[in-house]
Amino acid sequence: MTKFEPIDAQTLLSTPLPPVRWLIPDLLPAGLALLAGASKSGKSWLCLWLSLQLAQDGEFWGRAVPAQTVLYLCLEDTYARIQNRLFRLTEDVVPDRLYFQTACESIGQGLERQIETFLTRHPETGLVIIDTLQKVREADSTTGIYASDYQDMSVLKALADRHNIALLLVHHLRKQSAADPFQQISGSNGLMGAADTIWLLQRQRMSNAARLLVTGRDMDSHTLHLQSEGCVWELIEEESAEQMAQRAVPACVWAVADFVKRQKCWQGTATELLAAAGIVDVQPNQLTRKLVEFYPTDLAPLGIRCESHRTASARQLQLWYDGDDANDDNTGISPDGRGIPETPSAPSSSSQEALRGNKHGLCVATGQHFANMGPAPSPALPEVAL
Repeated sequence: MTKFEPIDAQTLLSTPLPPVRWLIPDLLPAGLALLAGASKSGKSWLCLWLSLQLAQDGEFWGRAVPAQTVLYLCLEDTYARIQNRLFRLTEDVVPDRLYFQTACESIGQGLERQIETFLTRHPETGLVIIDTLQKVREADSTTGIYASDYQDMSVLKALADRHNIALLLVHHLRKQSAADPFQQISGSNGLMGAADTIWLLQRQRMSNAARLLVTGRDMDSHTLHLQSEGCVWELIEEESAEQMAQRAVPACVWAVADFVKRQKCWQGTATELLAAAGIVDVQPNQLTRKLVEFYPTDLAPLGIRCESHRTASARQLQLWYDGDDANDDNTGISPDGRGIPETPSAPSSSSQEALRGNKHGLCVATGQHFANMGPAPSPALPEVAL
């Protein structure tokens, strides 16, 4: 069977395939990788130290890495500069598996042949670094930016896949800021679309601290907090995608969660909720918006239920804690804020019991116990749009 023929699912599931080759466990697999960062942010120092660690039986950020040959194309440097950096990063012994080159051909103009010639001579090679990507690209006015980016990346990806190596491209960021940090990578989305792994180095000018955002096809996204010590980027802390998501939740949402867990059940306006929970420096409309935004992902899994309905005078929030019903995903404010999902549940028996004789179980707006207000609003009546 050739690579252009389809394979049926049964054959695919019954065919043993080689595992992913990891140059650095959970950080850098074989394939096409992109390291992007601002100019003079320390990308080349990071690549050189990475090369030194991989060219010997070393360790990279707490991960053991087996020795393998590395080819580093330092296309913006001179051999004198590379030598000076090696003096600063090494002692008396340097690995003999590390090779440098300061000039090469462009993509489609001989670069692939040069790299493959090196791989033929050094079949134990695991990593090839091209610093920088722009140095091996030819200007092409016949195609669009996206098509040009994707075409060049596809050529390099095919080379990496063919030889099962990691091909790491060093690239720059654009100066404009963006809500998504990866959208700051210079060029079109064709660069990200073709890359298997992306490292994004974020560092304030003149700062010793940096963050490395890592994402890819073969790994979960995570963030590494780094600090530069003697020209070496040392790992200070590593965050998983789940930990990053939790840190993104505003403090006011966690404060409401703690308040509702203590009081079991509560009703009133957003303004009254801010006062009751002791939350400051947050506007009522901001609080309601955040409760809607983080309800499905963070409040509902904790067993906290939330409903909203408008009265003649104000919008009322009703919150209760159903710790014994935390897996019920069919209750509460919908993520788009336009309606409550089907089959919303009223407060559980444990929540209702907590209301009796508990002054915090009163409706702030009417002074009545929730137990006297009847069942939770039906799905057709509440209006949760903010």
